Amino acid sequence: MVQCDNKGGVKEETIPFLQKNGGAVQLMVNDEPFLMIAGELHNSTSSTVEYMEPVWARLKSMNLNTVLAAVTWELLEPEEGIFDYHLVDVMLQKARENDLRLCLLWFGSWKNGESSYVPGWVKKDTERFFRVKNKDGKNIETISPFCREARKADAKAFGALMKYLSEVDKERTVILIQPENEVGVFQEIDYCPQALVGFEKEVPEKLMTYLEDNKDMLNQHVKEIWESKGSVKAGTWKEVFGDTPFTKEFFMAWQYADYIDEVARVGKEQYPLPMFVNAWLVQYPEQLPGGYPTGGPVSRVIDIYKAAAGHLDILTPDIYLPDFKRIVAEYHRPDNPLLIPESTMEPGRAFYAFAEHDAIGFAPFAIEDEGEHFLLIKSYEVLQELQSLIIRYQGTGKMRGILKYGDEMEQVFPFKDYTLKVVYEKNNEPAYGLIIQTDIDEFLVAGMNFKVFISANDPNKIGYFEQIWEGGYEAGEWSSARLLNGDETWHNYALIAVGRLYDSSEVNASKGFLEAEGEQNFTYSYASRKKIATPGIYKAKVYIRN
Repeated sequence: MVQCDNKGGVKEETIPFLQKNGGAVQLMVNDEPFLMIAGELHNSTSSTVEYMEPVWARLKSMNLNTVLAAVTWELLEPEEGIFDYHLVDVMLQKARENDLRLCLLWFGSWKNGESSYVPGWVKKDTERFFRVKNKDGKNIETISPFCREARKADAKAFGALMKYLSEVDKERTVILIQPENEVGVFQEIDYCPQALVGFEKEVPEKLMTYLEDNKDMLNQHVKEIWESKGSVKAGTWKEVFGDTPFTKEFFMAWQYADYIDEVARVGKEQYPLPMFVNAWLVQYPEQLPGGYPTGGPVSRVIDIYKAAAGHLDILTPDIYLPDFKRIVAEYHRPDNPLLIPESTMEPGRAFYAFAEHDAIGFAPFAIEDEGEHFLLIKSYEVLQELQSLIIRYQGTGKMRGILKYGDEMEQVFPFKDYTLKVVYEKNNEPAYGLIIQTDIDEFLVAGMNFKVFISANDPNKIGYFEQIWEGGYEAGEWSSARLLNGDETWHNYALIAVGRLYDSSEVNASKGFLEAEGEQNFTYSYASRKKIATPGIYKAKVYIRN
């Protein structure tokens, strides 16, 4: 809904910003904490108005509140110095009509380590906009991060986009910006002359100062490599970090981070929206740089980026790997709130990230393909109901995330006076949710396919459930559906989170359930199952007795 000022014009809202509230850093939109229950579009979906037209209503129907969509350099500036904002205008209009916020992804110099989204006038001019060279000295189709002309042109275009947004988006439909996308190069180092000369120079003083000032909280990978060379305070890249592929990665990470920081700086001078970059992750522990894009913000080089790129607010992981819990723990740091701009279509990850790591947003990739993904849609519906509660309890230590991974059978959560043990119900089905201690003797539990058992922290006493209500939230107010007891709670011995059940006839048999890889491959038989479970919400009163 468009808000107007008392003169009939569009009301100018506060520019979105990040703010620490208690122990959590939260995204503030219109001066209120905002949880991005989101999805990212395919790369090409937002490239024309016509292709996007039928997508908007589908996105709204999926219970999203935010859409991540690409704005590409090649379409914004098809001729040097001539900008076309038509796609941006329509995107803003349609997002507002569907009560959606936008996170814009700037596909500038790089996307997935390549330079395919630069304009034709950049692609064709390999002298002015020189490329990364391989070991044989040949150009590849990636602009070199050492190219000052490319940096200048990219920053100019990005600055023009941000200036335009500052002028036309007074309602703050756009709440977050990503400059570049999954940067890096699929080789150890850029072999262009500028890179080879730079690699022999001293490590920038700015990085050495950062390492010294933050040595007690450095990523273990960087810390161990630096310490292996005696934690020297100055020297060339080889003298400080040794002569290994990881030293070349640190060098390339510094260069990419410095380049992107300049783009972000120019953009923020025009319009200071929060900004983040995303990472194509290391695929397995032994993988060397070049197997994944060297120079991108993988967890191994978070500290390099933090030292070089002060205009970037968040470094984020694109998580398609199964080890979700480990990855989010690596990226959630005191200086780096958690945001997941790309993920597999597993809604349990959203519950876990929001509750366990105070995430500001979660977005599965290719969201427009999943308009009939019943489990995702219903999971997002529950997150919408719980949004204000999640925001309130982030950073308090009173909320925990539940997510079954691999062969895990249970999780144990200590709270004030009580300990709750979550036992997973079914090995072949997803189990996830969250727990909030809303009062000393009250808990809210949301999720599916697990049981919750309670005990007193005092070993001489017994914790027990007094009442368990099943229900939900309507316009922020709790509405009870039924009081659970007897068989449904084992006579108040356990909270059994079956979830909200739907007839299988309500679900398209070809859609609606999680299909992941490896150990997380869940399958369902629609012929034999009459009820389909999605997350439910429960309120429990508890007590301690002798």
